[in-house]
Amino acid sequence: MTEASDPARGLDFLVTGTDTGVGKTVVAAALILALREAGVRALGFKPVESGLGEGEPADSEVLRAASGVDEPLARPLLRLPEPLAPAVAAERAGEALDPGAVEERVRALRACADGVVVEGAGGLLVPLAWGYTALDLAERMGLLAVVVARTGLGTINHTLLTVEALRRRRVGVHAVVLNGRGAPPDLAESTNPDALERLLPGVPLVVLSREAAATSTLEVARAATASLRPLLPPRLLR
Repeated sequence: MTEASDPARGLDFLVTGTDTGVGKTVVAAALILALREAGVRALGFKPVESGLGEGEPADSEVLRAASGVDEPLARPLLRLPEPLAPAVAAERAGEALDPGAVEERVRALRACADGVVVEGAGGLLVPLAWGYTALDLAERMGLLAVVVARTGLGTINHTLLTVEALRRRRVGVHAVVLNGRGAPPDLAESTNPDALERLLPGVPLVVLSREAAATSTLEVARAATASLRPLLPPRLLR
């Protein structure tokens, strides 16, 4: 059963990716920052995170900083050290993520915020728990999908497959974000945006350049905020 969000709200998103390492945290944090700049109480939530590196801020900590508040309900349900798909990492650690608890947490966050930005783990179909993916979460909770993809060669196929999977389950594709274009861009990076706009008519496309001088994920997100602002509902842009 699908649990639709309030259509008048339209501010609950799943930031998912075509793969791991494509920049979901940057985009999720930038979207939160853009919402907050528009006067929206927005909270970021990463249900489960794996591959926690020593000395590096966890993705959930970046989302917390972007949200501007340490809301206990927005903390991950499960944090795992090994850089593996969450279901695999959890099993190896003798733990398991409860899908029902994830959905209950999203409901609780909706009750205390105007907008919720959920960040997935890896690509869209990576198992968060066995038999449960970010696609299942988005479908069941009525989240709008923002697809983050690489800018270079191969991204057309990966992006179209991800969008097709979302559409088959009637999850709204809010936008595609191509993240990390070089300066100058190579041939594939130069031609992929036009190709995807032709292949995905009606889906907003944002291209983010690689921020070589940035010193942190949050700093990269701040630089991307202006580029994501047009993705907000028109009523917030007046």
